[in-house]
Amino acid sequence: MNVTIRSWLPPGLLLLIAACGAVEPSPGDPDVDAGDGLEIDAIPPVANVAGTYQRTLEVDGLTREVIIHVPAAAAGTTPVPAVFMLHGTSGDGARFFNISGWRERADAVGFIAVFPTALTHCLHEDENGDGDFADPGERKVTTKWAAGKLGSATMPLCTADDLAMLSPANRALADHPLADDLAFLDAVLDLLGREHAVDARRVYASGFSNGASMTSRLALERSTRFAAIAAAAGGLNPAAVPAERPLSVVQSVGTRDDGFTAQLGLTELPIGPTALDDAPGLWSFIRPMLTVLQLGERYTYAEETVGGLRVSRFSFTQSTVGATNSLTFALVEGAPHVYPNGANHPLVIADPLWTFFSGQALP
Repeated sequence: MNVTIRSWLPPGLLLLIAACGAVEPSPGDPDVDAGDGLEIDAIPPVANVAGTYQRTLEVDGLTREVIIHVPAAAAGTTPVPAVFMLHGTSGDGARFFNISGWRERADAVGFIAVFPTALTHCLHEDENGDGDFADPGERKVTTKWAAGKLGSATMPLCTADDLAMLSPANRALADHPLADDLAFLDAVLDLLGREHAVDARRVYASGFSNGASMTSRLALERSTRFAAIAAAAGGLNPAAVPAERPLSVVQSVGTRDDGFTAQLGLTELPIGPTALDDAPGLWSFIRPMLTVLQLGERYTYAEETVGGLRVSRFSFTQSTVGATNSLTFALVEGAPHVYPNGANHPLVIADPLWTFFSGQALP
């Protein structure tokens, strides 16, 4: 269903005003103030109506999709928070509506959960790191967020010749320019403001894998629209520079995530208070976000146990600009490359992330 903007005035009245021009009020009319002219009634407040809504938007000529879940606990005209959940490569909004745990957390707490879908791209990815894209499986047709690598020399889009070799169905999905996903997510934010009662100071984003790279980009480039960010199993792709506003972020990775273990030459990431010393390569994941958030490298350590497995938390709070933001880096024992949801790992990551989000707000 295409999103349209509708005036709160009846269409017939709009036509009458256009045809007749300004109307002189008569003294004594109920909506007339003799000193200041015509009094205009306030626009009726936007109300949240419980339901799960599939919306489509046109952004730069491309059709984009998003699922917006409004739980019964969020119904009414009181503005409520919103949480965006960005899926990983090959995923979509519907899948993470079902598996991320954010729908259930929204139902329990009373915020709006938002599940956008990335566009399908034809791309080349050097998975084995040999410097070319000629190996089997390195040309892909899949959903992918434009988080910084897509469309660059390290992850180029397919050529016209590549596209011509695809099936008609895949060619129809992938034959388009690089998506402007920042513009898409801006459009979703604007849509929420038009159609739902959302507290604009309390909008958050969580992402997994490629979606985590996209939320990391939001921390860098949309720090004045999102109050806080979470990034699970994915890091920042663009060059790290200080964000306009030093917000707070949670980064997390499973100790058995092969995307990280292979990069560091380990079979499993260490866990515990010495993990960053035992696997110093983890700093390459942490330091770019410290730059974005303008935080120093001094940290405090804490841990907890979930389902018999440890979660190590390294908290960076030393602001270099006098802010009160933080970066929390978490290692999740035993988790492979998944978004922990209670079924694929004992941890339901949406639960502690909501606790974190709920304490954050834009100025």
